[in-house]
Amino acid sequence: MSAKIQPLTQRSSKNSFRHLLSQIWKNRTLYLLLAPTVIGMVLFQYYPALMAFWGSFHSWDGRRASYIGLYNYEYFLQDTRLIQSWINIVQFLIFNLLSLAVPLFVAYLIYRLPSARHRYIYRVLVVLPLIAPGFVFIVLWRWLFSLNGGINIILRAVGLESITRVWLGDTGSALYALMFMGFPWVDAFTMLIFLAGFLSISTEMLDAAAVDGATTLRRFWSIELPSIRGQIKVLVILTFIGTVQDFGRSLFMTNGGPGWSTMVPGLRMYLAFTQDADYGYASAIGVILFVIIFALTLINQRYIQGSEG
Repeated sequence: MSAKIQPLTQRSSKNSFRHLLSQIWKNRTLYLLLAPTVIGMVLFQYYPALMAFWGSFHSWDGRRASYIGLYNYEYFLQDTRLIQSWINIVQFLIFNLLSLAVPLFVAYLIYRLPSARHRYIYRVLVVLPLIAPGFVFIVLWRWLFSLNGGINIILRAVGLESITRVWLGDTGSALYALMFMGFPWVDAFTMLIFLAGFLSISTEMLDAAAVDGATTLRRFWSIELPSIRGQIKVLVILTFIGTVQDFGRSLFMTNGGPGWSTMVPGLRMYLAFTQDADYGYASAIGVILFVIIFALTLINQRYIQGSEG
């Protein structure tokens, strides 16, 4: 019986393979157009990632590499700069998660405007700062935090000269100064996602709540906020991922200093690569960050997007 089934199975697999080849040949133009994108992804995304994984097990200076096993990962647990960077990133993460309440509040205020024209105007006003280059943002905040910058000028004007300082040069204030950047923390991208969620709420549901005598606060907590739960969950995950990945603010504003007070894992990886020329250790940090971000992405796919289905 098995002797009869085996040829049938082989014949079926051959037919499937031929069918696949015929489909590829039929759509060969599309595959040819996709080929440059796929080749570019392999060369500039997948290959560097595989090289980083390989390099994390080696002592590697860019020219010579020698296998050292898990030493880079062991040093990962002993690196005082990196340990401090994780403490800092946790503080950044808590602050960034709490600051999501600000664009949520702004989006709700815009949503509650009775005029569609006014909602459009305020949407444009919130998005307009995105036009300015990021370099302008950095330069402005560096001046604001300097000894003779805008923040100290305001403090002197109101009689609080005793608390003026070089905000980015003081270990006690540098990390909090970086958190303060972007005040009032109304991220346009986040606000638009919240606003889109509010605008998608069924008007029939809101009308029924109004007929039942629900107050504005009651309607917000019982109907409107639960209705954008999906947007909140996604933005929480994106905030986790973005915070772990980001190091540009610490790099351009303080370079991780003074001391290690503003060091973050991404910046520690960058400095290990550029200043220490320790490509193996930098690769190990990159692998650890990849694992953390990948785990958060899986949580997003399994528990957030799945729950919305």
